[in-house]
Amino acid sequence: MLTEKQIRALKPREKDYVISDGRSARGEGVLVIKVRPNGTKEFYFQRHVAGKKKLTKLGTWPTLSLTAARDCSRGEKEVRASDGAFQDVLDAYITKLKGEGAASASDVEWSFRHYVSEPFPDLVKRPASLLGPGDIRDILVRMIEAGITTYCNRLRSQLHAAFQMALEQEFNPRSYQKKVLRFGLQSNPVASVPVQSDWEQPGDRALSTEELATLWQMLPEFLSLTTSELLKFLIAAGGQRPEQLLATERRNYLKDHLIMRSNKGVEGERSLHVVPYNKLMRQSLKVMDEISESSVFPFEGKVVGASLHTNSLSRAVTKLYGRHADKFNGPFTLRDLRRTCKTLMGVAGLNKELKDRIQGHAFGDVSSKHYDRYDYFKEKQRGLQRWAAWLQSNVVSAKLE
Repeated sequence: MLTEKQIRALKPREKDYVISDGRSARGEGVLVIKVRPNGTKEFYFQRHVAGKKKLTKLGTWPTLSLTAARDCSRGEKEVRASDGAFQDVLDAYITKLKGEGAASASDVEWSFRHYVSEPFPDLVKRPASLLGPGDIRDILVRMIEAGITTYCNRLRSQLHAAFQMALEQEFNPRSYQKKVLRFGLQSNPVASVPVQSDWEQPGDRALSTEELATLWQMLPEFLSLTTSELLKFLIAAGGQRPEQLLATERRNYLKDHLIMRSNKGVEGERSLHVVPYNKLMRQSLKVMDEISESSVFPFEGKVVGASLHTNSLSRAVTKLYGRHADKFNGPFTLRDLRRTCKTLMGVAGLNKELKDRIQGHAFGDVSSKHYDRYDYFKEKQRGLQRWAAWLQSNVVSAKLE
């Protein structure tokens, strides 16, 4: 066992060297002090994970005393570092979403890769059990420094869900024995990182009829053909959720309707959302069929076999406004188009319940949730046909000044 006197007497050498504070039980880890060539003496907690030595810095002597370092060491011993790395948690969560058919799976996968795995390659290799709130904070700080606001909260939510899944795997007595990979988590490191609530104010931007007509008639000229037809289809379909539509494969586009899977709700509760076609929707699908009738997704992106990504669509809309701001009454985003459709469908004569059903909103009352199994297909079909007729007269064929 080390003493303060022995630590004080340790002399620097040409290279770093480490002195251990005695022994501990196998697998528990041990307190060590590292002496730098410049004379700095640092306390570390050392453990072996998957055959490799892992060091966690506790502090610098004498600012951190030997007694305090031992207290910190005892706290570290309570954390069992398992083989499961941070990247394994991310991968397992994505696999879970894909297995459930969640429409958000591709977005979450892109988000983890773009904001976590690629910018922090060393961090994702660390055992998940050794991550703390500070590590999550640093990931989000990088996004904030890049000017990303609302999506910062989205990533926080995705990471929280991933770690929550890993925790449930760790403590669910029915599934624990079935899992070979263990994470050793005791808590969710994301829970202590606050949501930036001022970035979560509900939006209220909806385009006017004239603005929607301007946007529609600009599409073929100012955006790619696939992006233009996708935006037309989304609008003609009453403002469907882009991430759900883009996750829907061609095989789910049937003769007179398409079937999407709602990503709302927890495992086992994600429901199918049926959207009947109208004339304008069929026109867009016909254009995409002329490009390819065999692609996995009707609205295929640059990568063969992969759908256009929601983030690419969102950026296209934002850039389109930026280049032609003088033609609109103010900024708008992809998300605002769903609100625009909801608002203007009311102008076209559709009632609130029908608009909600067309957009796939969940009905939380007991009757709807547990007893009503009617599909409302004919009602939605008539509603979307009425919406298409209104769009044709007021948007598609509108004469702009």
